[in-house]
Amino acid sequence: MSILDQISGVITGKFEQAKIFMSLVSLETKLAGLSVYPLLITLCFLLVILMSTWLCVMALILTLLVYFSHDVIVSLVGVLALNIGLLFLLLKYLTYNLKKMSFEKTRACFYNQEGLEYDECEKTND
Repeated sequence: MSILDQISGVITGKFEQAKIFMSLVSLETKLAGLSVYPLLITLCFLLVILMSTWLCVMALILTLLVYFSHDVIVSLVGVLALNIGLLFLLLKYLTYNLKKMSFEKTRACFYNQEGLEYDECEKTND
């Protein structure tokens, strides 16, 4: 009878641990839920600050270009060209990262050679 009591005690203890763990997860989820709104507000303020900083830097560059070139239109075109160039570089970097994340070799292995096993597929991609 003692063995049955010990086994039931172990099982009851494990259930109690599981209940405590689930209540802890529930409380942590509620706490994280309370932190979502301040996080979103902070991110919005961060984006506003970044955009205003970018605009100030572009205005400073424009002012310097106007000072040195004495032509407002050329300076505006220069700042616009700078922004378009940076946009092009960022888009190129984005496509590079997306291509890197697309698992090209894995998809090629599965779509082109469906009958191969994993080891054979690994050998063909090396």
